[in-house]
Amino acid sequence: MTTETQIETRNHNQPDDNTSPQPLAPCLKRTRIIATLGPATENQETLKELVQRGVNVFRLNMSHGDASHQDKRIKTLQAIIAELDEPVALLADLQGPKIRTGELLDDTPVSLETGAVVTFGCAMPQISKPGYVATKNPELMPALVENTIILLDDGKIRLQVEKRLDNEAVSCRVVQGGMLESRKGINVPQAVLPIGALTEKDKEDALAVVKAGVDFIALSFVQRGSDITELRDFLSTHNLACPPVIAKIEKPQALEAIDAILKEADGLMVARGDLGVELPPEEVPVAQKQLVLSAHAVMKPIIVATQMLESMIHSMQPSRSDVSDIANAVFEGADAVMLSGETSVGPRPLETVSMMGRVIREAEKSIFSEQVHTAIEQQKWLIDNFYHAIAQTACYAALRANVKALVVFSHSGTMARRISKLKPRCPIIALTLEPKVCKKMAILWGVTPLLVEFSNQTDVLLENGEKAIFERNLLARGDSIVFCAGNTNMKGATNMLKIYHLGKSL
Repeated sequence: MTTETQIETRNHNQPDDNTSPQPLAPCLKRTRIIATLGPATENQETLKELVQRGVNVFRLNMSHGDASHQDKRIKTLQAIIAELDEPVALLADLQGPKIRTGELLDDTPVSLETGAVVTFGCAMPQISKPGYVATKNPELMPALVENTIILLDDGKIRLQVEKRLDNEAVSCRVVQGGMLESRKGINVPQAVLPIGALTEKDKEDALAVVKAGVDFIALSFVQRGSDITELRDFLSTHNLACPPVIAKIEKPQALEAIDAILKEADGLMVARGDLGVELPPEEVPVAQKQLVLSAHAVMKPIIVATQMLESMIHSMQPSRSDVSDIANAVFEGADAVMLSGETSVGPRPLETVSMMGRVIREAEKSIFSEQVHTAIEQQKWLIDNFYHAIAQTACYAALRANVKALVVFSHSGTMARRISKLKPRCPIIALTLEPKVCKKMAILWGVTPLLVEFSNQTDVLLENGEKAIFERNLLARGDSIVFCAGNTNMKGATNMLKIYHLGKSL
């Protein structure tokens, strides 16, 4: 088996010696890579190569392909992941409510001249024509009050509501004109839309992907915390346990309700595509930074997404702005960065993943340089319970003892997540008993999750962990580690921490 760790080790001129374990490379990337599946990545050999080049999570975009097609993809991926024996996770990204304009009369594009007055409405038939822009979403109409801005076609056309005509129509001034084609997207940045994040299609898709065994669900167009509980409650009524939910932040209203959203969500995604339409472009970088900090404050993972290496769809070499964008997400401490069209439809998905990995590692090298204060020395987290104290102490001990890795045993993944958020300088190896927990930790910054056999004796559990570490060639005998276990439910061993030399008892 050729793992990402081994590839990186060999790339840095370390000996390719299969007779002795390879240590965790100092250049091992901590920030996770999410790759979106699509026509460019349907081939099984390509999928295997993506894993070997550093993909930690595969994203299934539920906006494309029916349930049976996605089910086939999931089964293929699960077989590949099992064959490679890698802790790679699957994320199903629900489509969410798509608010669109209607069809066109005679399929002829409508010219909307700047300064003209047009009617925006939902009367049947929902067909756009000169002077009238139709919407296929009548539930949108109550939110359209005077001076509301309506964006069409990713913000290329802007309308401003002047007055209400009736329950089905408003009069608008064209602030920024253009040619309107059929079924273009509608954004209303100023309004909290009376539309839930979970559509009927989303419900059908959620049932299918949860039954198929995905590890995460991303919920689109979240506006409030209750959007997440609605998804969990729906799955519960079908006797299904909901996987961890990633709330996609795409509307300004979500920024205002971020505390309530974070309370319910298991993580966040900065979905900069729609967020960049709903917000003025100059505000998106600030929103991204605020969201990353908000997620860190409650120790939940955060993904930065959209157009991170868009330039590689058209060129072998990325633009400098794309490279800086990835590095900035790393500097901010994002748990994961995501590729969308770059791997789903782009002509060079393998090269794109490799480039992202190189940028991540180079950015992380600066974080871990001697000139930069370590994250643990900078952390200002409030220790609100004993387990936070264990996590902080483990990171501090790993720093001062200069160990090769921090090894944590975690039933649920919570202790690994807490340690991950403290950004220790050394790699984190997380041992767990549960396959689902192992996959859940695949999205955590700096964490290499491993499955181990359970024992109610600390020494035996640690030996089991050693075996798994040596089998993966992650560390060598004699390497020092900090070992900690939080809430293990092991008699006499709960909440323990020790500095240990691997192979001491094997």
